[in-house]
Amino acid sequence: MRIFSIILADDEPNILYGMQKGIDWESLGFSVVGTAQNGKEVLDMMDEFHPDLVISDIKMPFMDGLELAKNIHENYMNTKVILFSGWDDFTYARLAISYGVSEYVMKPIDYEEMQRLLIKMYQELEKEYNEKINRVRLENAYTQSLPLLRQQFFSRLMTEVMEEKECRRQIKNLKLDLSDQVYSVIAVKVGKEGKKDILSELSMKETLKEALEKIAHVHEFGMGDKEVFLLGGSKRHEIGKITRSIQETAVMIQRIFGARISCGISNSGENLKDMPALYAQAAEALDYNLVLPEESYTYYNDIMPHQEEEDWNSQVEMIGKSITYCTEEELKKQVGDLIAWLHKGHYNLNEYQIVILEISFSVARFYKKYQITSDAEFAGSKKMAVKILSLSTGEELDHWLLNYCLLIRSLIQKKQIDNNVVLAENAMKIVKKKFRNPELSVESICGELHVSTSYFSKIFKQETGGTFINYLISRRMEEAKKLLLQTDYKSQTIGAMVGYPEPNYFSYVFKKKLWNLTCKIQKICTVRYIDRK
Repeated sequence: MRIFSIILADDEPNILYGMQKGIDWESLGFSVVGTAQNGKEVLDMMDEFHPDLVISDIKMPFMDGLELAKNIHENYMNTKVILFSGWDDFTYARLAISYGVSEYVMKPIDYEEMQRLLIKMYQELEKEYNEKINRVRLENAYTQSLPLLRQQFFSRLMTEVMEEKECRRQIKNLKLDLSDQVYSVIAVKVGKEGKKDILSELSMKETLKEALEKIAHVHEFGMGDKEVFLLGGSKRHEIGKITRSIQETAVMIQRIFGARISCGISNSGENLKDMPALYAQAAEALDYNLVLPEESYTYYNDIMPHQEEEDWNSQVEMIGKSITYCTEEELKKQVGDLIAWLHKGHYNLNEYQIVILEISFSVARFYKKYQITSDAEFAGSKKMAVKILSLSTGEELDHWLLNYCLLIRSLIQKKQIDNNVVLAENAMKIVKKKFRNPELSVESICGELHVSTSYFSKIFKQETGGTFINYLISRRMEEAKKLLLQTDYKSQTIGAMVGYPEPNYFSYVFKKKLWNLTCKIQKICTVRYIDRK
């Protein structure tokens, strides 16, 4: 028998206890996971228990049953609600229906009526549960058919220019991630000629895929007698990384399987409409490679007339994007590769100074968004220009560029570490300034700081050791205690002054906070007394 969870709510302890202990919940298919004396307490438990059913009285302090039902209806659609009322009022019943209440029952309720009601609710919950299971099964069936459907889609993508609307629709339906900015295609043949070993071929394909996934997003599919790997990324793929991965994989496959892989590599494209052309390039390069037994790959550009070299902008772009997270050694390598590439340009000194200056200004764009300031000699554009134009050798210019990039990296990483501390401090400043505002909440704080609630909550707890809500309540209670001791204001006035316009709720929160503090003091005193004995 399936067991569904219940939370019970009533402001009268005797009734609440009687409901909890007087009914054999387990025999009816239910388990009471929590009890509460008002709607606010129920809401506090919702995220922890996610109950299937809430049974609540209407008349409760701080938050009545109708308001509770409304909150559950809006935020917890999978939870059903039963309301009890001692008021024979049509208005209550109408509101309850509008809030999605499953049953509205008048008090008093005898045991038999309660049992019939719970049996009915169990049947409804069981029906909904089975419907969910059926939906999951249908989704699983669709998921199992996805490989074949994706294969068909990729075959079309490689051989014809699809309309953008249809293409995007299929991408969405097939749950594919084709949001990359740059793509390349690799056509592959694996295995021994004249032999068919399916398991070995699958293993070789998987080995190559795992190697390529280290440098790009990879989609794999078959095209006739070829295997195709579609590589995606945020920037133009480094052909050197691709070819090294293929070469290393080819050596491993030869050693383990005694077989050869042949690969044809296309150029890069920036649009899905480029796929047919890229696939044609990869297929042509593969055909060329098949006659070269000593080589595991052929790059399309290797069989085409030499193209003009790209300028340094793409390499600087790559440095700028990786400078925030790469290691110092990785950055040194990237800058070293750029410098080696620049040396092939055979610049004179004046030309080289201008190139280094332009590159430095381009790198500067990537840290300005962090609002970084520094007194370093090359932090400002004027100082940077003067310094670069004073250098008299290519070696000095190379050394300066490397140090500049390393400085920017260290400043950005320090800024990222400091930002978490600043975020928590700014939140506490806002609380200090606005704690009297009853509308102050996590959401309003995050709106003011321009961060998500989940990120803020994580960082605040990380930096302070406690939750934001507890911090806010503590700040308000500190002020309330000060006002109680130093003024003659009534409690309801003090409550409004510290952000609790509702007097009863202020009293409830204050007493609860005071009780927790008292319990802690008693515990400490008890421990000290035992230690003394």
